[in-house]
Amino acid sequence: MDGLGVIFGVALSVLYPLIIWLLVKKVRYEQESYRYLFAAFILGAAVFYLAYMRKFYVALFSGAALYGIDLVTTGFIEEVAKLLILMIPLIRNRIDEKNGAFYGLVVGLGFGGGEAIMVLATVATSFYLNQITLIFDLMIFNTLLTLGLTQMEILIVGFLVLPQLISEILTLLSVVFLPTLAGIPLLAVYERLIAVLFHASSAAIIGYGLVRGKTLKYYLAAVILHILLNSFALLYTFGVIDVLAVEAIITVFAVALFVYVMYKTVWTVEAS
Repeated sequence: MDGLGVIFGVALSVLYPLIIWLLVKKVRYEQESYRYLFAAFILGAAVFYLAYMRKFYVALFSGAALYGIDLVTTGFIEEVAKLLILMIPLIRNRIDEKNGAFYGLVVGLGFGGGEAIMVLATVATSFYLNQITLIFDLMIFNTLLTLGLTQMEILIVGFLVLPQLISEILTLLSVVFLPTLAGIPLLAVYERLIAVLFHASSAAIIGYGLVRGKTLKYYLAAVILHILLNSFALLYTFGVIDVLAVEAIITVFAVALFVYVMYKTVWTVEAS
């Protein structure tokens, strides 16, 4: 299997959020320890996978009920996961009103990076597995055609095998003819870049509230924003709007929130 796509997906997922907080640190929080910031970043990435375990309810529900439960629980669980990292003594003892939002930003960037690793690596792996399956199925189909089958048997084989072959060929062509990076559709890459910004923003909001004794208020604000963002994706799932419209809406929402949060809770807070 060609692992280029997986390697690219993992590298982008780590380097993109890492560079963002390193730049912010360099310009605004130079005095902060790399040791604790890296710990916050790594713990943020790790806790995503713990939060993802909420998906057990996929086996219990389906249809509209599943979408509704997922919409609500994702916001509450993922935001509380970020809060828990900020409350770990290793991190909590390092933050105050001057850097709480920045540490939240770092945790959120790690969380978004952890999610991006899973999403992009899965997309890349699925593409390469599709290539292998397609080759294998073509070999089987070719072998069957050389067995001297009757017309009826050929018809039955075609009915059983051709739909799978067509699906695999279309998947391959979607990567060959549509914009991609190392076998990963550019739209998937772009979506993760935007999602990372949102996770950074919501965690910064939580960090800002935590060090000011208003944890519940700011946590709930982050949850509401998270649910609102995910509701746009749900509209696409139900066919209300198309994928490009969803991406445009989410981009405006997430980027505007990131800029606002950076200005209000990170950039304008007096650093020690």
